Amino acid sequence: MQKSFMVGINLYSRSEVVAMEWLVQEVLDFQCFVTTVHNFLWFYLKAAKADDKVEDLAKHLALLTLLDHKHLSYWPSTVAASVVALACLATDKESSCHRVMERLTRGRRTTICPNV
Repeated sequence: MQKSFMVGINLYSRSEVVAMEWLVQEVLDFQCFVTTVHNFLWFYLKAAKADDKVEDLAKHLALLTLLDHKHLSYWPSTVAASVVALACLATDKESSCHRVMERLTRGRRTTICPNV
């Protein structure tokens, strides 16, 4: 187990790091949460200009991703974009899928899908 930690030019003991972590938790009033797909879903649904059908399907797919621990290795924002894009494609809303991908990559359609 590591006994000291270097942060910049400063060296901290294990107990000092634990004390700092405790202080941060107290300042935050212990109000920490784990980010999930649902924290990002609204953002990509808005980008897709999703209708109720796309939204319902995306929420269902998002719930399914939470059931499989393998999906936890991906960023929640990436999974959210993926389920919205998949819901758009499944409901024949291809242009909405492109808007989601543009938002995810912050790129332009021509750089994402040059042949489309």
